[in-house]
Amino acid sequence: MKWKIINVLLLALGGYVLYNAYDVLAGFLAGVRGTVVIYRLGFEIPLNDQSLLGYGLFFAVLGALFLLAPIFVNRLRVRRGVVEKV
Repeated sequence: MKWKIINVLLLALGGYVLYNAYDVLAGFLAGVRGTVVIYRLGFEIPLNDQSLLGYGLFFAVLGALFLLAPIFVNRLRVRRGVVEKV
């Protein structure tokens, strides 16, 4: 039961990070420019091309890793023979 909760939390965190990646990359594609900053996931991101693209791609990769983490964790648990009985 503990691993199911961890998997759901990882999936939720991955979805949240991917949503923020989408939000930052949408600002890049929409041409939002200026001298102000936006705050996403505790980061202060300047509104210029390089920062928006860099942070957006970083958030996308991090979100994808969080979404794939339950698959990798379950495979490692099965290989070690640690299978939860329902």
